[in-house]
Amino acid sequence: MAEGRRAWGKVRQLPSGRYQASYVLGSVRGGDQGTRYTALQTFDAKGDAWGWLDREHWLIDRGDWTPPIERFREAEEERQRKEAARQAAAAVPTIAAYGSQYLERGELAATSRDRYRQLFKFYILAEPATITRRGMVKGKPVAKHGIGGVRVTELTRADVRLWWQGLPVSTRESSCRQAYDLLRAIMNAAVEAEFIEVNPVQVKAATQAQASRERDLDPLPIDVLYAVAEQMPERWRLGVLLGGVLGLRSGEVRALQRRDFSLNGEVPTVKVHQSVKEAEGKVEIGPLKTARKGIAFRTLPIPAALVGDVRSHLREHTQLGRTGLLFWRTRDGGPVKSADWLRAFKNACKTVANSLEEDAIRRFEQSGEQESEESQRIRELLTGQGGYVFHGTRVTGLTWAYRLSGGNLRAVQAIAGHTSPKMALRYQRAEMDYLAAVAGNVSSMIEASTRKP
Repeated sequence: MAEGRRAWGKVRQLPSGRYQASYVLGSVRGGDQGTRYTALQTFDAKGDAWGWLDREHWLIDRGDWTPPIERFREAEEERQRKEAARQAAAAVPTIAAYGSQYLERGELAATSRDRYRQLFKFYILAEPATITRRGMVKGKPVAKHGIGGVRVTELTRADVRLWWQGLPVSTRESSCRQAYDLLRAIMNAAVEAEFIEVNPVQVKAATQAQASRERDLDPLPIDVLYAVAEQMPERWRLGVLLGGVLGLRSGEVRALQRRDFSLNGEVPTVKVHQSVKEAEGKVEIGPLKTARKGIAFRTLPIPAALVGDVRSHLREHTQLGRTGLLFWRTRDGGPVKSADWLRAFKNACKTVANSLEEDAIRRFEQSGEQESEESQRIRELLTGQGGYVFHGTRVTGLTWAYRLSGGNLRAVQAIAGHTSPKMALRYQRAEMDYLAAVAGNVSSMIEASTRKP
């Protein structure tokens, strides 16, 4: 077939019509003297073949030449390495995929999973939503920077900081903090799965926001607790007292049934073994969330002062039958929804706060008496920063339990249904505020008695 020569190299046409390029080196680094080196591929056009020879000559001039077969092997190894890296990266899930898997784990309670799904969807993935009093609806994104598309191994601290800065912390601190905790938990799971070595979710501002949010740890004085209970709908009044005296959770209160009470023995008791669960629009009664950790129920003694209220409620407001609910929806007889319960509770707190303010104004107008700091504190506690939450009644009960048990953490742990003493320490901290106030009063008494005339 036809052959062509220029100053260097040779091009010839093959029987197939394609062109082959080759050259002979006398002696170059890496090359064998007199060896002909042929292109590993053939070419459609003669010009392409000559172009290959020009590139080979250029490599020789630069001193970068190696035999074509070696370059091919190196290129193939690099291609395989990149493909392996690509496949390995593809095997690493994104935050969206890994977070979704995390939320389906069996250890999460149904109510927690439903709440976490909302946080994950709207705060971490930044899907469009609008915040309303009743939850989330589609609209504008709540978060400015979604990180769902980032692979677990590629999430950096800078990514997390940017994400946190794009959250509505000033208006939705609680939800933002919960979203941060959720993201951190997801990435902790990634550490355990050995996707990463260090959790990148470490934003100082987020942890400071979490540490500062302790307002709801303040207990209510017993007289204020009873005042709030009196402002609840009559059929729900006992629920506030049970929460505040026995330290029950909201879901535990709303799941109580007639069969749970034993009032005729030497020590009246209530068995706490169920809780109201709300997930995916359903309101159901299920086991305690601590059941997964070995605490399926707890039996609590009822103070004698509360037994009369319990008997009255069982007689006048409880559904018939052993499984009759103490607190129920008048519409269909089902368990009371958390939102309805909290709305009534916050309205009751607001009414009590307004009453305290009116009393303070009346005393000032009549005698010039200033409102006490304690009254101001209680009003702020009941209405400040979104109002007092029902969980605060549980704090009240457990703080009093700590105080009256002489600081016995095991007793508080048993009453509360905590799986470790760590949570009970929260009420020890609240008790420290009380002790500090007592110490202040003692100090004032000493100063008054030792002051020189």
